[in-house]
Amino acid sequence: MRLLVLTTTLAAALLGAGCATSVNTVSRAEPTATPNYVADQRVITDASLSRKLGIVSVNQATVSGNLLQIQVTLENRSTRPQAFTYKFDWIAQDGMELSGPTTGWRQIQLQGREVRAVSAIAPSPAAADFRLKVREN
Repeated sequence: MRLLVLTTTLAAALLGAGCATSVNTVSRAEPTATPNYVADQRVITDASLSRKLGIVSVNQATVSGNLLQIQVTLENRSTRPQAFTYKFDWIAQDGMELSGPTTGWRQIQLQGREVRAVSAIAPSPAAADFRLKVREN
């Protein structure tokens, strides 16, 4: 009898742990937000990464009057949790890369099939463009 209780408890714990990796979401059927989408160019050098992580959209805004803000919506294409590291590079009008406090690598953990946005604000008004780099952990 004790073995049956232990087995049942273990099975319930494993099933509960399996459910914790999924994310359910709810949003408006007819969204009222009007994002300013950016046409993007993608360079894929890691086919394994592109199978696991998708870019859903790229959105831009201006904040504080003159700073470029970029938001990229990512999707974990896998049913398993995945860890990634990402970095925004900022580029001036003349094509030169800018440096600043938002130029470091950041980690993100996405649950199975989770969709989440990452964003950054340019370090100066001189930023006219951006580049997002993503790698697997």
